Amino acid sequence: MNQIKQSKKFLLYTIILLILTLIIYIVVYHQIGNNTILINKFYKPFMLQHTKGSRIIIDSGSNSLYSLDSYMIEKEFNIQTINLSDAAAYPLKQKLLRIEKYLNKNDIIILPLEWKYYSRIEFVDYFKNNLLGKLHYYYNFDSNYEELKQIINTPFIDFIKNIIYKYKLLQKQYEYLGINIEKFNNNKRGTRTNNMKFISNLPKSCDKYLFSKQLKNGFELSKTFKENIQIIKRLQTKSKAVILTWPTVVGDSCYRQDSRLYIDKFILKIKNYLEKNKIQIIGNPYDNKFPTKYIADTYYHVQSSASKIRTKRFINLIKQNNISQYFKSNKLNYLKDIELSKSNMFNLLNKNCLHKERIGFKSSKVVFTGWSHPEKKFRWSLDNDAKIFFKIKPDNLVGKLKLSINTLGKQIIEIYLNKYYLGKRIVNGINKEIDFNFDPKILIKNKINTIKFEFKNAHIPNDKDKRVLAIAFKSFKFE
Repeated sequence: MNQIKQSKKFLLYTIILLILTLIIYIVVYHQIGNNTILINKFYKPFMLQHTKGSRIIIDSGSNSLYSLDSYMIEKEFNIQTINLSDAAAYPLKQKLLRIEKYLNKNDIIILPLEWKYYSRIEFVDYFKNNLLGKLHYYYNFDSNYEELKQIINTPFIDFIKNIIYKYKLLQKQYEYLGINIEKFNNNKRGTRTNNMKFISNLPKSCDKYLFSKQLKNGFELSKTFKENIQIIKRLQTKSKAVILTWPTVVGDSCYRQDSRLYIDKFILKIKNYLEKNKIQIIGNPYDNKFPTKYIADTYYHVQSSASKIRTKRFINLIKQNNISQYFKSNKLNYLKDIELSKSNMFNLLNKNCLHKERIGFKSSKVVFTGWSHPEKKFRWSLDNDAKIFFKIKPDNLVGKLKLSINTLGKQIIEIYLNKYYLGKRIVNGINKEIDFNFDPKILIKNKINTIKFEFKNAHIPNDKDKRVLAIAFKSFKFE
């Protein structure tokens, strides 16, 4: 009898332990998934998270990644334009939820969706298995049930890998701040160039490639797409506008005449459904087709030479459409928004340089702009000026800035601290220590301060290295 009781107890404890383990697993997964990384290693989500003011947000798969020049659009309309497009394999729902999380009220959302988005049903395993780690910036759900499905369907080995990966990102996030700010200062807005060669193992027919989901699931709008429309309608109430347009394709065999009948019927279905839901789609899909000479590695990827053409056509399409009312802006508001975005990014710097602390060329306590990538012992300045942004408590400082540098030949270096001119030095050689005196009152406590370098003799070092260099910065400190 005692043996039976012991067996029942063991079984009961085992069941309780399994339930508790499952609950703990779900709670841990949820907490890690919803732990937002403030400074993202990946530039696109960093831009979405930290740019402020009015924005044009472009999102789809890689057809837009390579074909729509976001900075060209930005300069045309005087509105910050960020291209979030990455892979069409990633679900539209997660893209929309990511945008919603960081939406500004004056944003314009443009979705040049690939054809598969209209008929796709399933997620790809890569996306599901990496959502907690490499694709953590997509971790958003419309319901607890959706999140629970994600948790249950993630293999445990991927769960462990994702935890390790995200932990490393959290530990290193301040290392990415300067890199991301430098990209934004250099007008990088998410568009990429693609001059790779065509992949020969793709389906012979372009239309079979473009309409693979329709050929599998039928030329119908999927339940998944219709559910995503409800999110788009929600985004319409929170933004200035949500506009769909057709994808860019490339190849003489795309949209063949013998395919036009079912393509035209499908286009009409899409238009009618969007019109019924009061969602605007602009343009003609056939106008976005480029000849084979512009093809890169897939039928959705144009070479960089075609990107300017496609972008110009898209700009003209906007101007000729009634949606042009949403794109009215002016240079002054645009410049204010850019400065607001930069200020917001710099304010992420939350570490103070300390009295007599030597700040090296790789330090995460400062942001470098106008500098090349860090090398083994220093980083080179680029062109005729460079800046270092930092925070410091000026208490107890006597007012001395000490710099450790190498130079490319004889250099005339002028230094400014928060726009105050500190002086000029003529330096030539390696392992040089130079210092400048200043009034500590010009430093601003708990605010961003700036050291600005100006160079009179920056030049190209040799035929192999085409950078314009002046000094190799090693470290600085305040006393």
